[in-house]
Amino acid sequence: MRNGSSAALRRICVTAMLMALSVVIGILCKNFFTWGVYYRVTFENFPVILAGFCFGPLYGAVAAAGADVISCLCSTNPMVNPVITLGAAAVGFISGIVPYLFRRCGSAAGPRTVLAVTVALAHLIGQVLIKSVGKIWMFGMPWWGIFVGLGISVFVGCAEFFFIRSLLKNREIAESLRALAGREIV
Repeated sequence: MRNGSSAALRRICVTAMLMALSVVIGILCKNFFTWGVYYRVTFENFPVILAGFCFGPLYGAVAAAGADVISCLCSTNPMVNPVITLGAAAVGFISGIVPYLFRRCGSAAGPRTVLAVTVALAHLIGQVLIKSVGKIWMFGMPWWGIFVGLGISVFVGCAEFFFIRSLLKNREIAESLRALAGREIV
């Protein structure tokens, strides 16, 4: 096996593990941190954002969409909402494209700034805007529920930022992810 295909296989395997972690976190949060029908405090985007941030937009989008579909199929109401799955995929895609754009533009922004912008945009576009449209359209969520979702996303996004930042501060983890990605993470 060539070195390039071996590295790609390792990225795929790590992405699959992050997808599985997202599914488990999502199911746990559905059972313990959901109130009403529409609102849930969940950290299921944490592994998805990490996959996109480290390996790129395609890996992030696939991890997010796959995790959303599997999570839906494992729940008591196995109905996949395509708009919510699109919102999940947007979270993963944005998590990979934002660091790429920072690198491409030759930005002098530090890793913390890039990570903060990545998490904020992923939550704002994927979680708040797109998923809220899916909840309004398919489940009848009131329009003002978008603001509740925004509040939850601010809290969860801040926590995810600090989780990922803590992981990337660990030298061994950062070096392993850098080797898997084949480039600097930020």
